[in-house]
Amino acid sequence: MEAGKESLTALVSCFARGYHASTNKEPIFNDFIAYSLLKDVEKQLIATNWANAIAFFDQEKSEALETFDEKLEWVMNNQTVPQLVSRARYTEEGLKSAIERGFKQYVILGAGFDTFALRQENLPEDFMIYEVDHPATQAFKLKRLHEIGIELPVNVKFIPVDFKSNSLREELEKSGYDEQKYTFFSLLGVVMYLAKRDFYQLLSSVAEMSVNGSSFIFDYLDDTAFNDSIASKKITQMRQITAQTGEPIVAGFDPFELDLELQDCNMLLYENLSPANIDEMYFAGREDGLHAFDHFHFAHLVVNK
Repeated sequence: MEAGKESLTALVSCFARGYHASTNKEPIFNDFIAYSLLKDVEKQLIATNWANAIAFFDQEKSEALETFDEKLEWVMNNQTVPQLVSRARYTEEGLKSAIERGFKQYVILGAGFDTFALRQENLPEDFMIYEVDHPATQAFKLKRLHEIGIELPVNVKFIPVDFKSNSLREELEKSGYDEQKYTFFSLLGVVMYLAKRDFYQLLSSVAEMSVNGSSFIFDYLDDTAFNDSIASKKITQMRQITAQTGEPIVAGFDPFELDLELQDCNMLLYENLSPANIDEMYFAGREDGLHAFDHFHFAHLVVNK
Protein backbone atom coordinates (compact mmCIF):
# COMPACT_ATOMS: atom_id res chain seq x y z
CA MET A 1 0.00 0.00 0.00
CA GLU A 2 1.29 3.46 -0.85
CA ALA A 3 2.18 5.61 2.13
CA GLY A 4 -0.41 8.30 2.83
CA LYS A 5 -3.32 6.43 1.26
CA GLU A 6 -5.96 4.57 3.20
CA SER A 7 -6.37 0.97 2.08
CA LEU A 8 -9.08 0.52 -0.53
CA THR A 9 -9.39 -3.07 0.66
CA ALA A 10 -10.28 -1.90 4.18
CA LEU A 11 -13.10 0.29 2.88
CA VAL A 12 -14.47 -2.39 0.56
CA SER A 13 -14.35 -5.04 3.30
CA CYS A 14 -16.20 -2.73 5.67
CA PHE A 15 -18.84 -2.08 3.02
CA ALA A 16 -19.32 -5.81 2.37
CA ARG A 17 -19.77 -6.64 6.06
CA GLY A 18 -22.24 -3.79 6.44
CA TYR A 19 -24.11 -4.78 3.29
CA HIS A 20 -24.52 -8.34 4.53
CA ALA A 21 -25.68 -7.25 7.98
CA SER A 22 -28.24 -4.82 6.58
CA THR A 23 -29.68 -6.91 3.74
CA ASN A 24 -29.61 -10.51 4.96
CA LYS A 25 -32.39 -11.75 7.26
CA GLU A 26 -30.03 -14.31 8.84
CA PRO A 27 -26.54 -12.79 8.63
CA ILE A 28 -23.66 -15.16 9.11
CA PHE A 29 -21.83 -12.35 10.85
CA ASN A 30 -23.80 -9.35 12.09
CA ASP A 31 -21.48 -6.36 11.81
CA PHE A 32 -24.14 -3.79 12.64
CA ILE A 33 -21.52 -1.05 13.07
CA ALA A 34 -19.76 -1.32 9.69
CA TYR A 35 -22.09 0.81 7.61
CA SER A 36 -21.95 3.68 10.10
CA LEU A 37 -18.19 4.04 9.48
CA LEU A 38 -18.70 4.84 5.80
CA LYS A 39 -19.99 8.08 4.36
CA ASP A 40 -22.97 7.89 2.02
CA VAL A 41 -20.84 8.95 -0.92
CA GLU A 42 -18.39 6.13 -0.18
CA LYS A 43 -21.16 3.56 0.05
CA GLN A 44 -22.66 4.80 -3.20
CA LEU A 45 -19.32 4.74 -4.98
CA ILE A 46 -18.40 1.24 -3.79
CA ALA A 47 -21.88 -0.09 -4.57
CA THR A 48 -21.81 1.42 -8.05
CA ASN A 49 -18.36 0.05 -8.81
CA TRP A 50 -19.35 -3.46 -7.68
CA ALA A 51 -22.70 -3.48 -9.49
CA ASN A 52 -21.05 -2.26 -12.69
CA ALA A 53 -18.44 -5.00 -12.39
CA ILE A 54 -21.00 -7.75 -12.90
CA ALA A 55 -20.22 -7.98 -16.62
CA PHE A 56 -16.59 -8.72 -15.73
CA PHE A 57 -17.61 -11.54 -13.40
CA ASP A 58 -20.47 -13.03 -15.44
CA GLN A 59 -21.70 -11.57 -18.72
CA GLU A 60 -24.83 -13.73 -18.76
CA LYS A 61 -25.86 -12.59 -15.28
CA SER A 62 -25.21 -9.01 -16.31
CA GLU A 63 -27.68 -9.36 -19.16
CA ALA A 64 -30.24 -11.37 -17.17
CA LEU A 65 -30.44 -9.10 -14.12
CA GLU A 66 -32.13 -5.79 -14.84
CA THR A 67 -32.02 -3.60 -11.73
CA PHE A 68 -29.05 -2.03 -9.97
CA ASP A 69 -29.99 -3.72 -6.67
CA GLU A 70 -30.18 -7.15 -8.29
CA LYS A 71 -26.77 -6.73 -9.87
CA LEU A 72 -25.21 -5.47 -6.64
CA GLU A 73 -26.71 -8.32 -4.65
CA TRP A 74 -25.37 -10.93 -7.09
CA VAL A 75 -21.86 -9.48 -7.08
CA MET A 76 -21.71 -9.06 -3.31
CA ASN A 77 -23.08 -12.52 -2.51
CA ASN A 78 -20.97 -14.30 -5.11
CA GLN A 79 -17.69 -12.38 -5.10
CA THR A 80 -17.06 -10.81 -1.69
CA VAL A 81 -19.47 -11.38 1.21
CA PRO A 82 -19.15 -15.12 2.01
CA GLN A 83 -15.40 -15.05 2.60
CA LEU A 84 -15.42 -11.84 4.61
CA VAL A 85 -18.25 -12.75 6.96
CA SER A 86 -17.24 -16.36 7.54
CA ARG A 87 -13.64 -15.50 8.43
CA ALA A 88 -14.84 -12.77 10.80
CA ARG A 89 -17.25 -15.16 12.50
CA TYR A 90 -14.64 -17.90 12.79
CA THR A 91 -12.22 -15.46 14.39
CA GLU A 92 -14.63 -13.99 16.89
CA GLU A 93 -15.97 -17.42 17.86
CA GLY A 94 -12.38 -18.44 18.55
CA LEU A 95 -11.80 -15.24 20.48
CA LYS A 96 -14.89 -15.78 22.63
CA SER A 97 -13.71 -19.27 23.50
CA ALA A 98 -10.24 -17.94 24.33
CA ILE A 99 -11.66 -15.26 26.63
CA GLU A 100 -13.62 -17.94 28.47
CA ARG A 101 -10.30 -19.77 28.98
CA GLY A 102 -8.70 -16.69 30.51
CA PHE A 103 -7.13 -14.80 27.62
CA LYS A 104 -6.61 -11.12 28.47
CA GLN A 105 -5.40 -9.50 25.24
CA TYR A 106 -6.58 -9.34 21.63
CA VAL A 107 -4.20 -8.05 18.94
CA ILE A 108 -5.86 -7.32 15.60
CA LEU A 109 -3.15 -7.20 12.96
CA GLY A 110 -4.06 -5.34 9.79
CA ALA A 111 -7.18 -4.16 11.58
CA GLY A 112 -8.48 -1.94 8.79
CA PHE A 113 -12.06 -0.97 9.61
CA ASP A 114 -12.58 -3.89 12.01
CA THR A 115 -15.40 -3.08 14.44
CA PHE A 116 -14.97 -5.62 17.24
CA ALA A 117 -13.77 -2.93 19.64
CA LEU A 118 -17.00 -1.00 18.99
CA ARG A 119 -19.23 -4.07 19.37
CA GLN A 120 -17.58 -5.59 22.45
CA GLU A 121 -19.78 -6.58 25.35
CA ASN A 122 -19.48 -8.55 28.58
CA LEU A 123 -15.67 -8.62 28.46
CA PRO A 124 -13.52 -8.87 31.60
CA GLU A 125 -12.65 -5.44 32.98
CA ASP A 126 -8.94 -6.07 32.45
CA PHE A 127 -9.28 -7.25 28.83
CA MET A 128 -7.28 -5.16 26.34
CA ILE A 129 -7.68 -4.76 22.58
CA TYR A 130 -4.80 -3.61 20.37
CA GLU A 131 -5.55 -2.55 16.80
CA VAL A 132 -2.42 -2.67 14.64
CA ASP A 133 -2.32 -1.27 11.12
CA HIS A 134 -0.40 0.81 8.62
CA PRO A 135 -0.19 4.40 9.89
CA ALA A 136 -2.12 5.82 6.91
CA THR A 137 -5.04 3.42 7.23
CA GLN A 138 -5.20 3.78 11.00
CA ALA A 139 -5.07 7.57 10.87
CA PHE A 140 -7.91 7.53 8.35
CA LYS A 141 -10.00 5.28 10.61
CA LEU A 142 -9.36 7.37 13.73
CA LYS A 143 -10.28 10.54 11.84
CA ARG A 144 -13.50 8.91 10.69
CA LEU A 145 -14.43 7.73 14.20
CA HIS A 146 -13.89 11.28 15.44
CA GLU A 147 -15.96 12.75 12.60
CA ILE A 148 -18.98 10.59 13.34
CA GLY A 149 -18.69 11.05 17.09
CA ILE A 150 -17.89 7.50 18.16
CA GLU A 151 -16.26 7.48 21.58
CA LEU A 152 -13.30 5.13 21.77
CA PRO A 153 -13.55 2.46 24.46
CA VAL A 154 -10.97 2.82 27.22
CA ASN A 155 -9.64 -0.71 26.70
CA VAL A 156 -8.64 -0.13 23.08
CA LYS A 157 -5.18 0.94 21.95
CA PHE A 158 -4.35 1.91 18.37
CA ILE A 159 -0.84 0.93 17.27
CA PRO A 160 0.41 2.37 13.96
CA VAL A 161 3.05 0.06 12.53
CA ASP A 162 4.88 0.17 9.21
CA PHE A 163 6.49 -3.25 9.17
CA LYS A 164 9.20 -2.00 6.85
CA SER A 165 10.52 0.38 9.50
CA ASN A 166 8.85 -0.44 12.85
CA SER A 167 9.12 -3.33 15.30
CA LEU A 168 5.72 -4.80 16.14
CA ARG A 169 7.00 -5.97 19.50
CA GLU A 170 8.42 -2.59 20.47
CA GLU A 171 5.34 -0.67 19.37
CA LEU A 172 2.98 -3.00 21.25
CA GLU A 173 5.02 -2.84 24.44
CA LYS A 174 4.98 0.97 24.31
CA SER A 175 1.19 0.75 24.60
CA GLY A 176 1.13 -1.64 27.55
CA TYR A 177 1.06 -5.03 25.85
CA ASP A 178 1.99 -7.69 28.43
CA GLU A 179 4.08 -10.60 27.13
CA GLN A 180 3.12 -12.72 30.14
CA LYS A 181 -0.62 -12.74 29.40
CA TYR A 182 -2.40 -15.15 27.08
CA THR A 183 -3.03 -13.29 23.84
CA PHE A 184 -5.26 -13.87 20.84
CA PHE A 185 -3.93 -12.59 17.49
CA SER A 186 -5.82 -12.30 14.22
CA LEU A 187 -4.61 -11.47 10.72
CA LEU A 188 -7.49 -11.53 8.24
CA GLY A 189 -7.37 -10.86 4.52
CA VAL A 190 -3.66 -10.04 4.63
CA VAL A 191 -1.50 -13.17 4.34
CA MET A 192 -2.23 -13.60 0.63
CA TYR A 193 -0.64 -10.19 0.02
CA LEU A 194 2.57 -10.96 1.94
CA ALA A 195 5.73 -12.59 0.72
CA LYS A 196 6.11 -15.88 2.58
CA ARG A 197 9.38 -14.87 4.22
CA ASP A 198 7.67 -11.77 5.65
CA PHE A 199 4.79 -13.87 6.99
CA TYR A 200 7.16 -16.36 8.63
CA GLN A 201 9.11 -13.50 10.18
CA LEU A 202 5.88 -12.05 11.57
CA LEU A 203 4.86 -15.39 13.07
CA SER A 204 8.26 -15.82 14.68
CA SER A 205 8.04 -12.32 16.12
CA VAL A 206 4.57 -13.02 17.53
CA ALA A 207 5.82 -16.26 19.09
CA GLU A 208 8.75 -14.45 20.71
CA MET A 209 6.49 -11.87 22.35
CA SER A 210 3.77 -14.32 23.46
CA VAL A 211 3.34 -16.83 26.23
CA ASN A 212 2.96 -20.48 25.21
CA GLY A 213 -0.66 -21.29 24.42
CA SER A 214 -1.44 -17.94 22.84
CA SER A 215 -3.41 -18.14 19.58
CA PHE A 216 -2.98 -16.79 16.06
CA ILE A 217 -5.79 -16.99 13.48
CA PHE A 218 -5.47 -16.17 9.79
CA ASP A 219 -7.03 -16.99 6.43
CA TYR A 220 -4.98 -18.07 3.45
CA LEU A 221 -5.17 -19.26 -0.15
CA ASP A 222 -4.05 -22.73 -1.13
CA ASP A 223 -1.37 -23.01 -3.77
CA THR A 224 -3.77 -24.27 -6.46
CA ALA A 225 -5.23 -20.75 -6.60
CA PHE A 226 -2.15 -19.77 -8.59
CA ASN A 227 -2.46 -22.55 -11.15
CA ASP A 228 -4.58 -21.03 -13.90
CA SER A 229 -5.39 -24.45 -15.33
CA ILE A 230 -7.22 -25.59 -12.18
CA ALA A 231 -7.99 -22.42 -10.22
CA SER A 232 -11.62 -21.37 -9.97
CA LYS A 233 -12.84 -18.54 -12.17
CA LYS A 234 -13.68 -16.57 -9.04
CA ILE A 235 -10.17 -16.60 -7.61
CA THR A 236 -8.61 -15.86 -11.01
CA GLN A 237 -10.81 -12.80 -11.31
CA MET A 238 -10.00 -11.80 -7.74
CA ARG A 239 -6.30 -11.92 -8.48
CA GLN A 240 -6.81 -9.74 -11.54
CA ILE A 241 -8.79 -7.13 -9.60
CA THR A 242 -6.40 -6.89 -6.66
CA ALA A 243 -3.44 -6.54 -9.02
CA GLN A 244 -5.18 -3.62 -10.73
CA THR A 245 -5.81 -1.87 -7.40
CA GLY A 246 -2.12 -2.05 -6.49
CA GLU A 247 -2.49 -4.77 -3.83
CA PRO A 248 -1.60 -7.97 -5.72
CA ILE A 249 -2.14 -11.44 -4.28
CA VAL A 250 1.26 -13.15 -4.08
CA ALA A 251 1.19 -16.03 -1.57
CA GLY A 252 -0.46 -19.44 -1.37
CA PHE A 253 0.22 -22.51 0.77
CA ASP A 254 -0.17 -26.24 0.44
CA PRO A 255 -2.71 -26.99 3.19
CA PHE A 256 -1.24 -30.48 3.65
CA GLU A 257 2.25 -29.06 4.19
CA LEU A 258 1.32 -26.01 6.24
CA ASP A 259 2.38 -27.53 9.55
CA LEU A 260 5.82 -28.28 8.10
CA GLU A 261 6.17 -24.81 6.60
CA LEU A 262 5.50 -23.24 9.98
CA GLN A 263 7.68 -25.54 12.09
CA ASP A 264 10.47 -22.98 12.44
CA CYS A 265 8.10 -20.23 13.63
CA ASN A 266 7.46 -21.74 17.09
CA MET A 267 3.80 -22.30 16.19
CA LEU A 268 1.70 -25.46 16.20
CA LEU A 269 -1.17 -25.92 13.75
CA TYR A 270 -4.23 -26.42 15.97
CA GLU A 271 -6.93 -26.23 13.28
CA ASN A 272 -6.83 -26.01 9.49
CA LEU A 273 -10.22 -25.65 7.80
CA SER A 274 -10.76 -26.38 4.12
CA PRO A 275 -13.44 -24.70 1.98
CA ALA A 276 -15.61 -27.79 2.50
CA ASN A 277 -15.19 -27.51 6.29
CA ILE A 278 -16.08 -23.81 6.19
CA ASP A 279 -19.10 -24.45 4.01
CA GLU A 280 -20.40 -27.10 6.40
CA MET A 281 -19.82 -24.88 9.46
CA TYR A 282 -21.40 -21.66 8.24
CA PHE A 283 -23.35 -22.19 5.03
CA ALA A 284 -25.12 -25.56 5.34
CA GLY A 285 -28.88 -25.34 5.00
CA ARG A 286 -28.97 -21.71 3.92
CA GLU A 287 -31.53 -20.69 1.32
CA ASP A 288 -29.74 -17.57 0.07
CA GLY A 289 -27.19 -19.38 -2.09
CA LEU A 290 -24.16 -18.28 -0.09
CA HIS A 291 -21.24 -20.70 -0.02
CA ALA A 292 -17.63 -20.78 1.11
CA PHE A 293 -15.11 -19.72 -1.52
CA ASP A 294 -12.89 -22.27 -3.24
CA HIS A 295 -9.18 -22.07 -2.34
CA PHE A 296 -9.70 -20.15 0.93
CA HIS A 297 -8.73 -21.82 4.23
CA PHE A 298 -8.82 -20.77 7.89
CA ALA A 299 -5.97 -21.67 10.22
CA HIS A 300 -5.62 -21.49 14.00
CA LEU A 301 -2.07 -21.62 15.33
CA VAL A 302 -0.90 -21.96 18.93
CA VAL A 303 2.38 -20.59 20.25
CA ASN A 304 4.71 -23.41 21.28
CA LYS A 305 8.35 -22.53 21.98
